[in-house]
Amino acid sequence: MKKAILTLAVLCAVGMMAGCKSGAENQDAADTFAGSNTSNIDTVSQYKETEDIYVDGKQTEYVLIFRSNECWEKMLHDLENDSAALEDFYVAADDLMYYIYECDQKLQRMGVKYHNTSADKTVFCQGDIAYVPQDSCDCGVLIVKPGCQFEFVDLMDFLYGQEYSEQ
Repeated sequence: MKKAILTLAVLCAVGMMAGCKSGAENQDAADTFAGSNTSNIDTVSQYKETEDIYVDGKQTEYVLIFRSNECWEKMLHDLENDSAALEDFYVAADDLMYYIYECDQKLQRMGVKYHNTSADKTVFCQGDIAYVPQDSCDCGVLIVKPGCQFEFVDLMDFLYGQEYSEQ
């Protein structure tokens, strides 16, 4: 029972983050972000799996990648019998969700074309060129430059690195 409650809590946290990106399907969720630019947001339903991303490679596009549901479930399973480690896990998960939210907000302020997906999906660019995260627990921003040049950037580097700062 405890495992089911813990899994539900993590899935709800991931679902809430995905639900905020539901664009035209759920305008009320999009309106919670003051000044959000929902035309740049992929439609992701709160209870659906994320999807593979397709970019054209003609302009710079960004893909905000977050941990997959399978990653969260495995992490919870590994900690289910250690209440102290489980408490630390929830604090760290909360922090991670905050940084993902901050990256999303930065992408909105930048006014760039971007997408959201989980780390168990693939980003396709012009035919056979694709980026597959190394691990389903990867988190970061994938920058797809013209000509399908991929650059994966850690969340913190994207938020606070000089190269990616807003102008």
